Amino acid sequence: MRFVVSERCVGRIGPAVGAVLVLAACAAGGGDGASAGWPGAGKQAYGPAPTEAVDSLNSVGSVGSVRAAFGRAAGTMDLAGPGAASGPVAEVRQAGAPATTLSITEGEVGEVGPHGTITYPSVTSCLVVTVYLRDGGKVGGHASLFQVPGKYYSDEVLPAIKRAVGGRRVAAVDVSGAVGAWNPSYFQKAIERYTDGSVPEPTGDAKGIGDVVAKILGRQGKEVTVRDVPDGDITR
Repeated sequence: MRFVVSERCVGRIGPAVGAVLVLAACAAGGGDGASAGWPGAGKQAYGPAPTEAVDSLNSVGSVGSVRAAFGRAAGTMDLAGPGAASGPVAEVRQAGAPATTLSITEGEVGEVGPHGTITYPSVTSCLVVTVYLRDGGKVGGHASLFQVPGKYYSDEVLPAIKRAVGGRRVAAVDVSGAVGAWNPSYFQKAIERYTDGSVPEPTGDAKGIGDVVAKILGRQGKEVTVRDVPDGDITR
């Protein structure tokens, strides 16, 4: 297992904790801090859209302001049929015609064929996971700290990737993004699922992240690379 972590990842811990604390401030002040809307609002979306979460100070508040900062609502579609992954996906993939370029936003999982390119836009507090297949294709997932309505929670992204990969041979797994904003446990239990207010603080534990990713995907640790990268779009 390889880890490439720069010092800048430490700086992300503050914003990540601050985002969680926003929930307590909103609850105490009687407001929800929600924005007027998200880019992509109004598009068709499928799946659960929870309206509240529990923060690390035992306060329940709207996550509108957090979602406005860390994610956006966008159209999703459930796929059915051989080779299709059910759940929030980046786009409809026609049988026999895998995408060659694909944009995967927060909470989505998607796939490109051999020599294809995946772009993960606006990665500031997220981690993106790309599985490189032996045939040259890629399966990717964009895990956000907080669930975007209609999309996967952080603890659902890796299982969805594993289902999409199925029994195909894997060459390598790349985990990139805001390492310092994450606790490895967020891949096992989403922040929104902590109903007792005991949300673990971000640790920036690259090794722990790699271990969890390998375990959930059913891969060997040596196949997984974890690296902190600058904010912005990530292309794989």
